Amino acid sequence: MADRGGLQLLPETRKRIDIKIPGENRLISIGITLLVLVAVLYGGLWWYSESLTTRIGDADTQILALEKQRNKEAEQNLITLSKQIDITNQILNKHAYWSAGLSRIESALQNNVQFKSFSAVSGEEGFQIRALSDTYATLAKQIAAFIADDAIKDITLDGVNTLTSGKLDFNAKITFDKAKFLKNQ
Repeated sequence: MADRGGLQLLPETRKRIDIKIPGENRLISIGITLLVLVAVLYGGLWWYSESLTTRIGDADTQILALEKQRNKEAEQNLITLSKQIDITNQILNKHAYWSAGLSRIESALQNNVQFKSFSAVSGEEGFQIRALSDTYATLAKQIAAFIADDAIKDITLDGVNTLTSGKLDFNAKITFDKAKFLKNQ
């Protein structure tokens, strides 16, 4: 049957017929592609790492140059000055301005009242006065003038004596709010 009418339909020797199926080498292609991708990624990361190392070295060099330019003695002096300024500010903020308090007393003082003595202790929130007044009305106006000031808390009138000259001698203790009375405005 191999030969019919001069036509040979089957070859006499058998050959292996290879059939190529698309995608047969797909795993090898994917593996090679991934290997190339990993190699490129590794090379890129290595290059980036080297550039960062170079930049760190440059930054270290610049820091060392700046460190050499520093004047440590001047820096220490500036730190000391800053601390001294802070302490001075604290002292000034806590400072009691007796001139402000005395100015308040002066502005509240009536024309016909004359101080004989004035005593105050810095730690206390009050002062004592001994004064002369011409009349009880003037004395009442003086007490009212002190009470009208919002920095004064209380007034205690210790005693009133009439002198031979017709004037009134009186003692008073005045209590004030330290935050309002002794602060500079």
